[in-house]
Amino acid sequence: MALFLITCVYDEGVYKSNFRVVEAVSREAVAQHILKNYESFADYLERSIFYKWLNDKEVGPNEIWEKMNRVIVHAKDSEKLHQLFKTWFLSLSAKEVLKRIDQTSVDGDSHAQLAIHEITEIEKVE
Repeated sequence: MALFLITCVYDEGVYKSNFRVVEAVSREAVAQHILKNYESFADYLERSIFYKWLNDKEVGPNEIWEKMNRVIVHAKDSEKLHQLFKTWFLSLSAKEVLKRIDQTSVDGDSHAQLAIHEITEIEKVE
């Protein structure tokens, strides 16, 4: 088993609330864990992959989002959009989740980069 660092950061850096360390056999196992525990990772996913999904012409609700983006979005509309995202996300395989995670990037304050890094070295401090 290896240790993996899961981060979800904007350009301002890493804080206690935006990283986790998990033990797993592989990155794919970490992705499977995220799929099985969606609610636990929902904040990370909605701050990162959600924004990529919104504008993905292949699978995202780009047309709906464009229409909603032009008007004031009510809480019910936003909730429906997040439910659509959850349904889509949970239909992915672990490999597809990793692909989506690897596509995220930092864009100022609008969306975060989600990343999974294997911890290969631990420095000992005396």
